[in-house]
Amino acid sequence: MSKLEVHCWELDCGDYVPDLILDIRSKDLFQRGYIKGSVNLPYVRFQAEAEASTQPNVKILVVDPAGARAAEMAVWLRARGRAVRYLKGGLAQWRGTLETG
Repeated sequence: MSKLEVHCWELDCGDYVPDLILDIRSKDLFQRGYIKGSVNLPYVRFQAEAEASTQPNVKILVVDPAGARAAEMAVWLRARGRAVRYLKGGLAQWRGTLETG
């Protein structure tokens, strides 16, 4: 099984390219800035919706402000057979551009 965390540089240089980025922050925080291509699925709804809305063969990256809750949800999804990792350090470590809106 692959490692659970992804470092920002792995995304920047293309070493890891997820099929789906799930941003688990609140809708308000998400709209202030998110990684291009991210889908907002707030933490409070994550367990109720993530398993049903993802496929086992899709590479998922979970993102949050600092990495802790994203790691928790990545472990939870991995236990359910999903190919998932989380952004180590969260958006606090992200130095790339952010989309807004």
